Amino acid sequence: MDTLKTSWYEKEIELRFCDCDPKKQAKPSTLCKYMADLAGIAFGARGMDHQYLLERGYVFLLSRLSVQIFRMPVADETLVAATWEREVKRAEYLRDFEFRSKNGSLLVAATTSWILVNPLTRQILRPTEFDGELLPMPEKVADVPPCCRLRLRDGMGEPVEARKIRYSDLDGNGHVYNAVYADIALDALPEAFYSRQLVAMQLNFCHEAVLGDSLALERQVSDDLVLVKGCVNGKDSFLCEFQYQP
Repeated sequence: MDTLKTSWYEKEIELRFCDCDPKKQAKPSTLCKYMADLAGIAFGARGMDHQYLLERGYVFLLSRLSVQIFRMPVADETLVAATWEREVKRAEYLRDFEFRSKNGSLLVAATTSWILVNPLTRQILRPTEFDGELLPMPEKVADVPPCCRLRLRDGMGEPVEARKIRYSDLDGNGHVYNAVYADIALDALPEAFYSRQLVAMQLNFCHEAVLGDSLALERQVSDDLVLVKGCVNGKDSFLCEFQYQP
């Protein structure tokens, strides 16, 4: 498909052993990395790469994501990954994703919400302030629940060991890379969940964490759900919900 006339972008990805967990399946953070990379590559294919955006005072930051897993990809499997711009709602830029097997079976579906920000002031910019070309495809919606607002009131969860932010956690924007939060949340789970099959994930990014910060973590556990919250200086930094097969 001609990516110059549509926002649809598709490419093959080989899931490497180093991006898998001990079950030899893709880590949740690996899916997050793939989505962030695909979004950047898809924009770049239309001439709007990171440098183009920075020169114009733009950076897209991931705000929320929702992932539905029909079958988790496994090590050395070749995936057909696709992404497209779905629509713009108020200040949210919605982008959807699909990961299919080589035979066309849908493995993972996801939807994401992004905000446009000035990289220097961190001020949120309105869609009318973006002069790049958007090609929304509202008629195509990924087979996944919409991104939702996650909530865990302070003190309502079980405290987990705090997590210090290190240099290796940071990305080119100078804050913790979005996929790292998925790893931090996963590490906060009770060990009993590691042998279970993940079927869905939601992530909210609330307040950036930077080098030297310490994330105060707590979790709320039910039969099939675990909600993890991280706070920096008394502010919610992220919330992540994992859903597992019964």
